[in-house]
Amino acid sequence: MAIRCGSVRSCALDGIKGIVVDIEASLLPGLPSFDIVGQGDSAIREARNRVYAAIKNSGYQFPSCRITTSLAPAWIRKGGSGFDLPLALAILIASGQVRQPDRLFCAFGELGLTGEVRGVPGTICRVACCLEKSLTPIIVPNANASEARAVCADGLITVGCLRELIDYLQSGRLPASPSIETSNERFPGVFSVEPLSRPSLALIRGQEKAVRGVQIACAGRHNILLLGSPGCGKTSLASVLPDLLPPLNHQEALEVTQIYSVSGLMRENEGLIRKRPFRAPHHSISRSAMIGGGSIPIPGEISLAHQGVLFLDEMTEFKTDVLDLLRQPLEERQVRLARLHHNVTYPSDFILIGAANPCRCGNYFEPDQICRCTPDQIRRHLRNISGPLLDRMDLVVEMTRLEADILPVCVSGRPNAGINPEDVAQQITACWQVQLQRMRRTGQHSPGNGRQRGENLAEHLEIDRQMLDQAAKMANNLKLSVRGYQRLLRVARTIADLDGEKAVQYNHVTEAMQYRLRLS
Repeated sequence: MAIRCGSVRSCALDGIKGIVVDIEASLLPGLPSFDIVGQGDSAIREARNRVYAAIKNSGYQFPSCRITTSLAPAWIRKGGSGFDLPLALAILIASGQVRQPDRLFCAFGELGLTGEVRGVPGTICRVACCLEKSLTPIIVPNANASEARAVCADGLITVGCLRELIDYLQSGRLPASPSIETSNERFPGVFSVEPLSRPSLALIRGQEKAVRGVQIACAGRHNILLLGSPGCGKTSLASVLPDLLPPLNHQEALEVTQIYSVSGLMRENEGLIRKRPFRAPHHSISRSAMIGGGSIPIPGEISLAHQGVLFLDEMTEFKTDVLDLLRQPLEERQVRLARLHHNVTYPSDFILIGAANPCRCGNYFEPDQICRCTPDQIRRHLRNISGPLLDRMDLVVEMTRLEADILPVCVSGRPNAGINPEDVAQQITACWQVQLQRMRRTGQHSPGNGRQRGENLAEHLEIDRQMLDQAAKMANNLKLSVRGYQRLLRVARTIADLDGEKAVQYNHVTEAMQYRLRLS
């Protein structure tokens, strides 16, 4: 008896990378059965019912024999419904209803019961993997067409149903391409803050020191903590930060899009994400939601904020163990999720901005208000922010309530004539360019003063010995740690860049010190 086998290639996900998977189908004599082997999750096990219905409802015969399908390599755990389409195709090839193509191609997509091909998460990662392995053509669902075309211009076939794909394989006629309307103005997700809801920097009044601190944080990619009374503008100020940052370059946009695609947060017909993410999780967030998790790990909030901003409002209300999870990613700019037989690494290079009241009543910084909290209550209020995490905050900004004469202006809707957000954004972009040129001169690859490692920090930041000694004396007076001293130097370098100075001066160091006085 002739061997009845069919093979198709597909792609699994390993973090934001793809892994080529060989889909094989074998038809053998015996009682009718349909088995899938190769460490698949529940979605893959349920594919048997979807594949059966899709083949029958597309007008083809489902073989009445013993069907064994394999997803190789078998030692890699696989998940998701993206293997539905190649499984159906491998069965049709094995049964002789579809001719085995001359060359192996790559296909993925979820099947509806009527044979419709639906979009799947991680399409951009799968397509990039196929291109790297020179696997073309690549068959993708219509719903993921825009996402796929962001990395692949040629060799891409988009299909809307199983019959369209089979017609293409039999006749060579390309299916009709879907019309694509892309929109990258927002980031889907329950914890996202829509750009349209963010205020403008020009509408923020009476918080000049805090505005300056946010500019420094943006210019050097520094972490910042805003401490102040309720209603003084902490959340509004944090929300404008993403609009001051330069747009994503192509490589950054690709990384961000891959993370959102793997997470299933891409909208239909959405291409590369061009705006920097802004994530604002609620203080009740769990550990796995913050750093990522699951039997097949998916990205958490710190990865969804990659190349953007992670805003923790009411930071003292977060659980201590959740906040402490940020310590390692803040240093390494990535997070490693370990499972029993599998490890996944996701990038997590973000600017952390926290906002909190200095005490339970919120009046600790108010000169004309009486703080009702005891010293012990104040310590308990702030203890959720551990010392090591606080040490990783480059800037701590104290904010107080606005004066009475400023309040009417705040609700008038008139922008502050002294602040032009576009000019501030251009100044920050120019500052990034200066830092990028310096990094190239010193052989570094991580843009941003806040991203520089402690080794040879003075050389990388181009700070002379005199300023190093001056900063060391200030750090010693405030009992700063080595990490605190290093962050003081990074902030001073950023202030000098903002002022257009090539050398770090004494006034730059003293200004940087003002942002570490209270809680260092």
